[in-house]
Amino acid sequence: MADIKYTKSQQQVIDTRDTNLLVSASAGSGKTRVLVDRVIKRITEEGIGVDQLLIVTFTKAAAKEMKDRIHKSLERKITETTGENRRRLMHQLSLLPVANISTLDAFCQQIIERYYYIIDLDPVFRLLADKTEGILLRDQVWQDVRETLYENDEDGSFKRLTANFSNDRNDDGLTDLVNRVYFYANAKPNPAQWLQQLADPYVINGTLNDSDLYRKQILPLIQNRVEQAIKDLGYALEKANQAEFPKLAELCETEMASLRATQDQLPDLKWDEVRETLFVKRSTSPRVTKKDDVPELKKEAQEARKAALAVIDELQDTYLALNEAITTEVMQQSHAIVTKLATTVQAFSDAYQQEKLRQHVLDFSDLEHYALEILSADTEQGKAVREQLRDRYEEIMVDEYQDTNALQEAILQTITRHEPGNLFMVGDVKQSIYRFRLADPSLFVGKFNHFGEDPQAGKDIQLAENFRSIKNVDDFTNLIFTQLMNQELGEMDYTGGAKLVFGASYYPDGYTPATELLIYEDQQTNVMTEQNEDEPIDATFKIDDKVRGQVAMVGQRILEMQANGTEIFDRETGEMRPVAFKDFALLTPTKNNNLVITELFAQMGIPVLVNDAQNYFKTTEIQIMMALLSLIDNPYQDIPLAAVLRSPIVGLDENQLAYLRVTDKTGDYFQAVLQFHDTYQSGNPYGDAIFPKIDRFLKQLTIFKDVAKQNQLVELIWRIYQETGFLDYVAGMPAGKQRQANLHALYERAAVYEKSNFKGLFQFVQFIQRMQSEDEDLAEAPTEVSDDAVRVMTIHGSKGLEFPVVFLMDMSHQFNMSDTKGDAVLNDKLGIGITYFDEHRRAKFDSLQKMLASEATKQASLAEEMRKLYVALTRAEQRLIIVGTVKDREKAVANWEKACQSDRLVLDMNDRLNTNNALDWIGMCLVRHPRFAESLRSRQVDPHFIDLNGDETQFQIEFVTVTDLQKIGQQTTPMTGAEWLKTLHNKLGDADYSEVNVSDIDRVMNFSYPNLQATQTTAYQSVSEVKRLFNDPDTIEMGDFSINQNETGAANRFVAKDFDQPRFLQTKQAPAATEIGTATHLLMQEIDLTQPITAARIAARVQELVMGNVLTEEVAAKIDQASVLNFFENSELGQLLVAHPAQVKREQPFSLLLSAQKLFGEIDDEEAKVLIHGIMDGYVVLPERVILYDFKTDYVAFNDKAASIEKIKERYRGQVNLYAEALADILDRPVTDKYLYLLASGDLVTIEGE
Repeated sequence: MADIKYTKSQQQVIDTRDTNLLVSASAGSGKTRVLVDRVIKRITEEGIGVDQLLIVTFTKAAAKEMKDRIHKSLERKITETTGENRRRLMHQLSLLPVANISTLDAFCQQIIERYYYIIDLDPVFRLLADKTEGILLRDQVWQDVRETLYENDEDGSFKRLTANFSNDRNDDGLTDLVNRVYFYANAKPNPAQWLQQLADPYVINGTLNDSDLYRKQILPLIQNRVEQAIKDLGYALEKANQAEFPKLAELCETEMASLRATQDQLPDLKWDEVRETLFVKRSTSPRVTKKDDVPELKKEAQEARKAALAVIDELQDTYLALNEAITTEVMQQSHAIVTKLATTVQAFSDAYQQEKLRQHVLDFSDLEHYALEILSADTEQGKAVREQLRDRYEEIMVDEYQDTNALQEAILQTITRHEPGNLFMVGDVKQSIYRFRLADPSLFVGKFNHFGEDPQAGKDIQLAENFRSIKNVDDFTNLIFTQLMNQELGEMDYTGGAKLVFGASYYPDGYTPATELLIYEDQQTNVMTEQNEDEPIDATFKIDDKVRGQVAMVGQRILEMQANGTEIFDRETGEMRPVAFKDFALLTPTKNNNLVITELFAQMGIPVLVNDAQNYFKTTEIQIMMALLSLIDNPYQDIPLAAVLRSPIVGLDENQLAYLRVTDKTGDYFQAVLQFHDTYQSGNPYGDAIFPKIDRFLKQLTIFKDVAKQNQLVELIWRIYQETGFLDYVAGMPAGKQRQANLHALYERAAVYEKSNFKGLFQFVQFIQRMQSEDEDLAEAPTEVSDDAVRVMTIHGSKGLEFPVVFLMDMSHQFNMSDTKGDAVLNDKLGIGITYFDEHRRAKFDSLQKMLASEATKQASLAEEMRKLYVALTRAEQRLIIVGTVKDREKAVANWEKACQSDRLVLDMNDRLNTNNALDWIGMCLVRHPRFAESLRSRQVDPHFIDLNGDETQFQIEFVTVTDLQKIGQQTTPMTGAEWLKTLHNKLGDADYSEVNVSDIDRVMNFSYPNLQATQTTAYQSVSEVKRLFNDPDTIEMGDFSINQNETGAANRFVAKDFDQPRFLQTKQAPAATEIGTATHLLMQEIDLTQPITAARIAARVQELVMGNVLTEEVAAKIDQASVLNFFENSELGQLLVAHPAQVKREQPFSLLLSAQKLFGEIDDEEAKVLIHGIMDGYVVLPERVILYDFKTDYVAFNDKAASIEKIKERYRGQVNLYAEALADILDRPVTDKYLYLLASGDLVTIEGE
């Protein structure tokens, strides 16, 4: 230990005694080592026993790590000492396993087990360790409580409460709210008292203006908004003057003067007077025309004024939306609702507590509350216990103190000493990211401020050195957070000791990789329309959404870093080495995209290890088993039944499933299965193939039902595995070992479940369904994985860890603001704010308390998001790569540039508040840096901020499109034999391979099959697959098709893209152009040419297609029916079709044998043929003419219509000529006329040539 060099601050932490000590330990500052060394010094030099210390952590893993470190340090000390000291240290080592180094829950459980008699608690209890078991128990209790409240609701207050938070279908809204309030209350030292005071903020004595609510909260808020509007109008005035826009400048000055006058009057105005004064009619903004000088600058000035006045408009829509009378009425009615809510939650809490006592179970919340009750008992026994524990513990040490709540703080305070204090607290409020668990970082901040003001109360020490990361990671983090975080938004100022200080001096000099921003530009439509026909898309590379685009971009970056030999510093060897897969970590905001990462990385050959992937219940084998268990409980469930029949357990295909349904179309699906089985007669080959499978399934189902009634659940599951062979079957599937482990885990989970108070199959199925509804999951059963794998975990899961290379994934992910929405918002300082439902007006009104609670909760949520970002950035040791998505790079940068308006180091409060993702926060901070324009390269940015000129942070920004990714894919070529040999030689080093005939190996490795082209040419192609050959924009209109000229086996075939994702995997969005184009073609085919064609008939036909589920309403609404009508009424071709309906053939399929050489160009064999298959939109056969036509829904640029039409015509020429060749062969007569009809413009275009 003598070799360790501590910083001055670290030494202070180790040596400071006889006072409460708060240690603010920034990321990478070595807090755990310092805490352990403080413990060792107290044991070895001060004679304190390890059993005289209470060390509290927040996870079992942290407690174990702490014990392990203390154990190793004691062992090392023992080897350095002799005699009595050695014997004493060995004794301390023997006490370590039973020392109080544990989670706070474990300490509380110990208190209860020892001192239960003080509160007359039954000592025989089982801990409800499973969250879902507690959920089911609470559900049962709530149902009973709810029924009782309904029965005893003489004044109708419970009915009004239910109506306020539920709907006509169910009262789930109230159920959810009762649970939320219950948990919120339980995080308080005295839940009953908190509930009793819940409605107090709604009490108004006197007028609204005289209330504390108005004077202390609403009025300051209005004043702040007015001040903000004045400031923003000043910016608009500046813009107007720059644009030489005097009319707008005069208007801004007038409005600023008016708002200043209002600001002075506000304290003396009544509620309704404030509304009248602020909401005066405004003058319209002066118009801007194209003839004006610098119209863009004038528009910017107009937008700035509009944004400024929107601040006042928001007041009109929220706080000041209602007059004083209605506002007061809403608060009075809300008071009654909240009062009833509080008594309802209390009734539920009491009943739930009684049921737990009856069943002899406790949950984690009970541990803390009962421990507090014992330690604060105002009895002789209670006082004796408190004094005993205070005497016993020389020091109480709390790790991760920023994650405590008020209840936990109260427990600690009962056993700490005073004058001098003996509470040692270590943590980092910047890393408090467990607000969803009701952690309260204000406790840490409060002590930090209090100790600074009153040194007698305690001392605070800051550990700022980061011994983990290279200097540039520290610089980048400081650059971001000096602009983002302050007391106003972030709950602390990021200044002085809060900033990171570079401490990792062991890195090589000059080793400063720049932080990267890797941004995926999600402009799929533009990419498709602008695709260069000479650079066909790689058929193996398909990106169908922004998530997959991001993941593919990161995967290619990882492969690129490996291929380029990117090096990192190895701390163990002290040398640089090539980066390996195990050096990479992907940190994600949520678990939602883990399956996409796993899937795409597997395709790219990147080994990956996902922590807590949340996909156990989504695996095929578990879904099948849960479907079968549901059927055993109740076979009359269509979806589980279809899943099991389709699964390998039964083995029917889709056509066979449909055949079963035909036997009974009216009843449920199981009835159809029984009907088929009971009426089966041999002789029908189709039925003969199905019957044995159904017969075996029904017999097995009967057996399983009997087993379920007479045996335990685990026996049923094992019987299923044995009878069906399913456990063995999955072993032969991809990842079979993992699938078998998952099935074994289900068996083990059932065994654990049956040890609870819930029994039977029905409740187990409910149990699993409730887990899924609560977004709970079981971790996939562990199997052996390669150590050399990319790690994937959430930001929360990465806390306390570090990685050489970190990708911060999906930083454009929108912040979760769900806590600020809904009919009730809970806030730690303001209690609860509700929306009142007025049954008479049939309208909802947000109470003032709800609006205040929403704002306060939004700020608290954003502060938490800031801290999450800090945790994420500081996980990186050497390379930090921030990943996100934007729709348009120019718009994104323009949005970030708004931050340049501020002349302060910290970004404007509104800019930070109105940002909904971390990428925009980072962008706003970087855009003010002088290196931003240089990094962007494609845009000149004037940062307007000189204070950052001396900043040395290195960063670079790269925007990537799907086209860029495809080009990278195309550049990847297989290794030649010579290259392979060179690589092998490098790996073998000095190995002797003189006996090897290198030329023979090279000949074998580079062998080329002489007729390779023939193997790469398919004998069949659809027209849709070869349309790109003819520059056919139907690849845009009807879907994306690709030609792959690099991959063996598919080089001379045009390949259509994969099927669309299933609807349940698709995100809801506006209909794509492909869908609208397809629907329009369908309508043109379906119109009856023998009837008069009118707008009404067209609309009726569209509606029929919708009613028949042929078209969706969204797609139908996008069809341009007017252009269809225009075709038949005004075009020569339309009139021709109507005049000769019998001679019109529509949507005609055809096949054509075409020379492969003509199709692909590179085939040497003149005899090779390819069969082309396609569908023509239509043709007309007249005595003297054969007319071929094709409809197109392409966009026509009307500003240069002739050129636009000519471009479309040239692109479609090859396709139409191919159709004409096929039609001529079919009819055995030439095609005389070839037309394109452009629906968008109403133009009939003639196609010439062959």
